[in-house]
Amino acid sequence: MVMLRKRECNCKRGALSDLNRSRWDDPERLHVRKSLIAEGDTDAFERIMGVSDIFPINYLSRGVSAARSVCKVQLYREGRIPIAAGSGFLVSPNLLLTNNHVIRSSRSASLASAIFQYEMDENFSLGRSVEFSITDEVFFTSASDELDFSFVSVEEGNSEKVALADFGFLQLLPQSGKAVKGEPVSIIHHPNGGLKSLSLRNSHVLSLHEQFITYSSDTLPGSSGAPVLNDQWLPVALHHRSIRDPSNRRRWIANRGIRISAILSNVMEHASKQNAHAVEVADRLRLSGQVG
Repeated sequence: MVMLRKRECNCKRGALSDLNRSRWDDPERLHVRKSLIAEGDTDAFERIMGVSDIFPINYLSRGVSAARSVCKVQLYREGRIPIAAGSGFLVSPNLLLTNNHVIRSSRSASLASAIFQYEMDENFSLGRSVEFSITDEVFFTSASDELDFSFVSVEEGNSEKVALADFGFLQLLPQSGKAVKGEPVSIIHHPNGGLKSLSLRNSHVLSLHEQFITYSSDTLPGSSGAPVLNDQWLPVALHHRSIRDPSNRRRWIANRGIRISAILSNVMEHASKQNAHAVEVADRLRLSGQVG
């Protein structure tokens, strides 16, 4: 989120030796990763393993389609006075995922907007952005010092009669293995609250942990809440912060994202305890059959 204190990561220039970036993942996770690749994409696993950079041309159009679901999250105080901005993305027809430190409360949600198409077109002209109100109809969150996510509802149509469904959504998959160690990842985000941007593939998964991954993409304040994506444009993590160099606290050496599998596990855990908003999120994400 754009804040007064600058938190950015030009990570490829950082010292990465402490993040265990060199080893590939275990066979079971590699098997899951292979299962997510389309049969017609014969070079996909070679790209993941870093031995090929040949892509089917539809990689570009699929990326553009995925980007449509990513928005700028604009926060306001009473009187619609802008106070901060972050990133977010649609994960079902009218459900948005961002960070808790971007939208902390249902009250903050009710004052916020999701702004789509805030980006340059093919002619480097600023297109017409489309704004939708975020609502507090659904608000399910985890604190910023825990999993740092917020699911919020978004109005289905705005005052200009534009349908939110026009922007699609990015499917969230609960299984682990959507990205493996060493795999290139990309981020679609609104750095500094500015135009939609892409940190494309010149970044790798450095380490995997139970609840988060680390990676080397460049980010800026405002990137918080963006999807971290694999080559199939599937979200593997929710970007939420940068990591400091332990030996030089003024230096940022990597980025960290909350794993989608950890987020969905949290949703299902709370839905099983009959948390009303978690149940609603699970239903909208079609996880209901997996809730015990």
